[in-house]
Amino acid sequence: MDETNNKQKVNIDGTEYDLEQLSDKAKNMIGFLQRVDKEMLEMRFQMDKAALARKQTIAELKDELE
Repeated sequence: MDETNNKQKVNIDGTEYDLEQLSDKAKNMIGFLQRVDKEMLEMRFQMDKAALARKQTIAELKDELE
């Protein structure tokens, strides 16, 4: 079996790196970036949810005022 297919890779600006070959500092930075990306997705979800709630409330307020 070819071991190169089992190694984890990370792609940074179009260049693939073998995760095992990176320094501990680089691995920590990658983990940090993954966590930040996840948090950004959650924030986008929260913003979309708030925007939808606001839109619905405005629609209901207009109905109430008519």
